[in-house]
Amino acid sequence: METEGQVVQHLVEGAARSGAALIAAAAAAVHGWVVLVDPVAGVLYSEPQSAASAGARAAAAAAQKSKTLDRGVTVRRVAGVSLVVSPGTTTSARRADLVTRTTAGLLHVRARRAEEIRPAEMRLHSAAARLLLQGQTDLASEIIGDLTAQALVVRLAAGPAPEKAHRAVWEAVLPLTTHPAPPALVALYDGDLAVIVMHESASDAGRVLRLLARAADQQGILGGVSDPVSLDMLASAWLQAGHARADAAVDRGLAHATGLGDRSIARIIPPDRLSAWASDLLRPLDPLRRRTLDTWLHCGSVSGTAQILGISCPTVRARLRSAGNALGADLALATTQAQLLVALRAPESTDGIDLPLADIPAHAPLHLVPDHVARDWAMRLVGDLDLAQRITVRVWLENLGSHSTVARALGLHRATLRRWLDQVADQLALDLSSPTIRAELHLAIETVAGPTESAEALPRLGGRTYPRQPPTGASELPDPQLELP
Repeated sequence: METEGQVVQHLVEGAARSGAALIAAAAAAVHGWVVLVDPVAGVLYSEPQSAASAGARAAAAAAQKSKTLDRGVTVRRVAGVSLVVSPGTTTSARRADLVTRTTAGLLHVRARRAEEIRPAEMRLHSAAARLLLQGQTDLASEIIGDLTAQALVVRLAAGPAPEKAHRAVWEAVLPLTTHPAPPALVALYDGDLAVIVMHESASDAGRVLRLLARAADQQGILGGVSDPVSLDMLASAWLQAGHARADAAVDRGLAHATGLGDRSIARIIPPDRLSAWASDLLRPLDPLRRRTLDTWLHCGSVSGTAQILGISCPTVRARLRSAGNALGADLALATTQAQLLVALRAPESTDGIDLPLADIPAHAPLHLVPDHVARDWAMRLVGDLDLAQRITVRVWLENLGSHSTVARALGLHRATLRRWLDQVADQLALDLSSPTIRAELHLAIETVAGPTESAEALPRLGGRTYPRQPPTGASELPDPQLELP
């Protein structure tokens, strides 16, 4: 049995190495599990990894105060994050308290140190980001080291308080208690906030985009996201991100150019055919109803649409009913919404297109290309998902992103469903909060899914059984994308 002095020494040594090493040393000292949770970034460190969800639940319960913690679990706020400690049954209360207090103190020291060096790190980020956006990749690599082959650009409106927005985004992407090598650079550039997300791995891009989406929503700011590009094309990506933000139908959050890159449906359909199909599909709508429909599909609620357009909720519902009648389509269906989102984002038709209406398929945009081309595209987008993931995403998209409905349909806990969707987002390197991305995912999964890939066919791992309840019925005009990961 280690003495108290030896325990403290091991914790200090861990803190000197990294935040992860400190949390690992704390978990070993209490013979249990320890998790560090950031309110924006989520779980920063977990030892063991399997305790991450339990730590996140404990941190949320402590924040709400009305919920009681599991017996023996301690939550302590330090440096803006929550330290969650669950000692083993053989650990005394005295030892657990010593480890908790010491770990909290060391985290505070690490956070103070991070605060001290943050101005210098911000200056380095600004210098490297400016060089990259100006095409000086060789000079940028001398500042931040070896660079990856690709990156994407997020362009955020800094607003009237740019320094405050800069700090908020910095803390969201690079929490004080961690010191990751970039997958991201954060800087003020041309009056906006530039976040260059380096593609160290597919999961890095998805994680950073989710953190940025949360920060943008909390700060009430709007941002545009470019497609992934090579480093020598970052200047064009900066412009693309600006266009995505300007074209957005929401007043906060992230608007994606597509986020799909070469996997976008627009890459397999000739632009003239896509434009003609979209023009024919949307022809029954006047500009007023088209704008209302576009805003509703992107912002995710009738009330949000009413606020953006400056009209009443009954007026929004009336326009949507009128649009549905004019299109002869059921706007409550996920496939209808996906097709309309693709059509609304298609390039506008230009003079000179000679495509008879008889040659324009009246159904999904994938009918504009041969079946084998559509299937190849769908496999590139969702082919890496296993059966359980594909069924989960399919049911989630069919139910317009409603976690409660999907959890009942699949017989899963909502926390499990959210974790699975986060894993899918990381695996595909996509931000599932983007309506455009969800639309293309839906079309891709429907293209490759077999008739038996339903909620009832979800594999049950480890022999575990789940209670099953039928999903509730859909409303006449449900708000799309009510619950996002």
